[in-house]
Amino acid sequence: MSLLDKVFSRKPSQGEFAQIVIAAFQASGVAGVEYREADFALKILGRDATIFLHNSYANYCMVPKSGRKEIVSKLVATFAFTPEIPADFASARAGLMPVIRDAAYYSLSELMTRKDATSDPGLEWQSKPFASGLLAGLAYDGEHSITSVNRKTLEGWGVGMDKAFAAAKDNLWEKTDPNRFAGQGGLYWGEWGDSYDSSRMLLTELVYRLSVDGDPVAFVPNRDVLLITGRNNLAGLRAMLKTGGESHFKQGHPVSPSLYVLVDGAWSLYMPDEPELREMCVVNKRHRDALDYQQQKQLIDKFHERSGDDFFVASYKMYELPDKTVYSACVWSSGVDTSLPRAEKIAFVVDVEKKDMFTVPWEAALPVVGELLEEEPKLTPVRYRAREFPSEEQIKRLRQMEG
Repeated sequence: MSLLDKVFSRKPSQGEFAQIVIAAFQASGVAGVEYREADFALKILGRDATIFLHNSYANYCMVPKSGRKEIVSKLVATFAFTPEIPADFASARAGLMPVIRDAAYYSLSELMTRKDATSDPGLEWQSKPFASGLLAGLAYDGEHSITSVNRKTLEGWGVGMDKAFAAAKDNLWEKTDPNRFAGQGGLYWGEWGDSYDSSRMLLTELVYRLSVDGDPVAFVPNRDVLLITGRNNLAGLRAMLKTGGESHFKQGHPVSPSLYVLVDGAWSLYMPDEPELREMCVVNKRHRDALDYQQQKQLIDKFHERSGDDFFVASYKMYELPDKTVYSACVWSSGVDTSLPRAEKIAFVVDVEKKDMFTVPWEAALPVVGELLEEEPKLTPVRYRAREFPSEEQIKRLRQMEG
């Protein structure tokens, strides 16, 4: 049995998957593909293209064995035959589409370019604020690929973001059949299957046509899923969080683990009042933060290896108590210049040798140590630089809040 047959018959390791994709590129006539294990990415030598494999790998491992070859074929087609975006706006206009991405997606992409010392303002993907934690971006839709539009392309067209985005939104409307919303029990889901299901959050007029109980609430776990129910439909919200949460973490191209409510034509972050639903939201967010912070830490560490900066990038960790309660925490150690992730609790390490350590909820600690925390720019999820450890007086106050 060949390596190809072995990998297509079981769940491969990341390295095995990368080698299969490389072989598929070679079979298509694309040579000089290099695997970068640390980034789980491929670099096509001689081309300004880095192929991150996380999304395709997640989809590959999830689909039935009969559909795995198609995943690889689509990935190769996307990058081997990526079309050039037309240099003039008139020619590009018909191919423009709006995309919804979470802020961490853009932030981590920027870190990747900084790590490789390829940061160029002209290559920044163009986006604008949409809702808390979400950005609306601009993409060019080709036969085999979706290419983000960068600043250099937009400037070359001689148009602003608003004009280009309006054209993209018009295109989305033209490609949207309102009858592709299916529903049951007041819960609706899109069935367009064109990689722009999540983008249809932008079409608020379409959402308002749905018969829901209360203000519409949306969940866009990945780019291929749009779920809508009403604020007062607890069963719909429960089903939406369960099915959407599973697809968010198991499928590629994740968007957001959060819920959004539509009020007066504008989307905003939504947290249900019902305890069970709130806990489901918190669990989804906690797990997503763990993934984002892990990738962020790896990229920052590599960037600082190049720059020679000397400070500790703390991890975002999850812990389980004997009663099965789970919480997130980060470690702040005495004498260590540290970059802290925003966790639910902070573990203060006063003396490593004496094992003098205690934990305080973040919100409780903030009034005491907030002046020592400097928010780091352009990072999502957020981090705080802690150059100094709390004073003895502050530690004394913090110990009274331990928990």
